[in-house]
Amino acid sequence: MDEATRDDLLLRAVAQAHTYHFERNTAYRATVAARGIGPRIGPEEMPRVLRNTSQAFKSYIDILGTPFPQDRPSDFVEWLSEQLSVDIRPTRQRFNGDYRSLEALLKAVERAYSGLGLELLVSGGASGRMAVIPRDKKSSELALQSFHLSFQRYLGLKGEHSALLLTPQRTRSAVDRMTRNCLQQTGVARGQVHFACSFSARPDQVRVRTGLTYHQGWRGLMEKYLAHPLATTFQARLVDPRAMETVVSRLVPAGAHGEKVLLLGSPSRLHTIAMSLLGSGRTITLVPGSMLATAGGADKVPAQPAAELRRDLQAAFRLSTGEPAPIHDIYGTAEANWAAVQCVRGNYHIPPWVYAATLDDQDALQTQARSTGQFAFYDPLGGGDLFPAFFRTADEATLVRGDTCPCGGPGCYLEQGSIRDLSGEARCPRQE
Repeated sequence: MDEATRDDLLLRAVAQAHTYHFERNTAYRATVAARGIGPRIGPEEMPRVLRNTSQAFKSYIDILGTPFPQDRPSDFVEWLSEQLSVDIRPTRQRFNGDYRSLEALLKAVERAYSGLGLELLVSGGASGRMAVIPRDKKSSELALQSFHLSFQRYLGLKGEHSALLLTPQRTRSAVDRMTRNCLQQTGVARGQVHFACSFSARPDQVRVRTGLTYHQGWRGLMEKYLAHPLATTFQARLVDPRAMETVVSRLVPAGAHGEKVLLLGSPSRLHTIAMSLLGSGRTITLVPGSMLATAGGADKVPAQPAAELRRDLQAAFRLSTGEPAPIHDIYGTAEANWAAVQCVRGNYHIPPWVYAATLDDQDALQTQARSTGQFAFYDPLGGGDLFPAFFRTADEATLVRGDTCPCGGPGCYLEQGSIRDLSGEARCPRQE
């Protein structure tokens, strides 16, 4: 449909989703009511219903007074009940046991509310403090559709490909789980999806490995002075070398047998492998149709400028035609139920059911065809029945609307090279 029709449809859907969640979601209602918002909104109120992606699902830390919800399980479920637009209050008091890890608590909550199809995912954990993001069947299916369509359209990924993922095989990471599941939706057979990291990455394992957040008392001392050094040593001496070995052992035969491959991982992990290959004078040859994909924002890797990272990757991974292997980046946040994948021209295409916007310095929505500001999105479907997916991100970007991308694709997109991290935390919205 044309942009005007689509925008009108989306704005009405956003208004309907707001009313639904305002009436049912305690945390959302409290946040927006404090800004003077009631159960009905128009275009002028839309900026005031945005919440910060970096804070919405980490608020349990301030409310509970601890980043370890397993220490106060009943209070955590109380917090969760206020974040959801479905009623889980009658059974929250059952959580009085001893949960030694966040993983154990999240599993217990999922079992207790299995009738809702509740799935509790987490953010990447780079800060050492996890955002806990709820999903239900409806929102999970939409995420799969988003990744599936984006991978097909902009990566050209089909059932003839195999995939090698530099991500843990067992994880609660929202992006990692959705990526893995969508590959099968795309037609890549389960037997053709391989993991270079066969180890688990449970939330507490990730937290300890980052070395940023520890328990109090003797347990924290054990984590800091024993578990953390062991984890970093394990990563450097076993995980990284084994990942390197897996990449070579999988990709060399694939190139020889004419097999198209998708190699996907974080920019830093892919770059580590590329530098190891180049340091030993080796390159990997792939057949045409193969590609590399970076998940996590190649433009936001502070230790390695995007241009240098791309240059090193293209030097290490070549096509049999002599050209460098194509590289696509995938933009998203754990709270976003969709993926924006780079097209062949380097722009990040946003799914058509997401209303994208940028905010100016006065926190007003910018409506011009091309604008630069803090990136925000309204996804009236992405939260399912659980929460309103109206978020301001922690990134600045240039958004193009109402113009066909040079790749030929219609719809909104973020310009290549325009995404910039705003110091790790999004600006707080102004209070009225």
